[in-house]
Amino acid sequence: MSLNSRSIAKILREHFTGETPIIKNAFEHQAFISSLQTEIEKIKGIEKRSFYDKEPEQKYDFSIKDESCFYDYDYFTIKFNQSNELIMSHNGSRATVYQIEQIFSFIDRIKQEYDNKNARQLKKEKINKLKQLAIIGKIKKIAKEDKFDFYTREYATKLKLIVEIELGKIMEIDIPYSEFQDTLKELRSLIQTIKELQKLGLTFRFKSSSKYKHASWITHQSL
Repeated sequence: MSLNSRSIAKILREHFTGETPIIKNAFEHQAFISSLQTEIEKIKGIEKRSFYDKEPEQKYDFSIKDESCFYDYDYFTIKFNQSNELIMSHNGSRATVYQIEQIFSFIDRIKQEYDNKNARQLKKEKINKLKQLAIIGKIKKIAKEDKFDFYTREYATKLKLIVEIELGKIMEIDIPYSEFQDTLKELRSLIQTIKELQKLGLTFRFKSSSKYKHASWITHQSL
C-alpha cells in the first residue's frame, strides 16, 4: 500500500538532517551515483526506473515496492543539485543528504511505514466486518417483523442496503460504518414512512429490481 505524497514529504523533512551535506565535484557525479545505485539495488523491493535519455545518467530514479501489494510503489530520485549537493526527492518534495547511511535507513523507514499502514488497514477491515455483521443482524430482525426482502453490498466505508419496497421496485440506502447505529435507529421508520406515503398517492423515483435480479436476496419468509 503506497504512501501519500504528504506523508513522504514529512518523512523526508524529519529523516534527512545534519550539518554538512554530501558534496561532489561535477565530474564525480556520474560515478558516485552509479556506485550508489549498485548498493541500493541489492535491497529487496528496489527497482530502477528506466527512461530513454541519450545523455549519461546524472541521477538515479528508483521505486520502493510495498511487498504486500503487487502493484504498489513509491518513486524517488537521487541526484546532485546545482550546488553539487546530493539530494533525495519525491514529486515536488526534496531533502539534502548528509550521510550515505541516511539513504538506506530512509528506505527502511518507508518499508516500515508500509507495514504500519497495512496493519492499520487490516484492523479497520476487521472492525468494519464486525459492524457489517451487526448491521445485517439488525436488518434481518426488522425485515422479519416488517415483512420486506432485502439485499446488501459491502464497501470500504459503507454497507448498501437494497430494500424491495413493492414488487419490482427497490430503494437503496447507504449505511456508513461510522454512523451505522444512528442510521439503524431510523431505518424502520424510514421504510414504513415511504410505504405509507405511497398509499396516500405520493410517488417516488425508485430503481427497477431487475438490476439485482441475480443477487442473493434475503426474503423475510426465510428469517
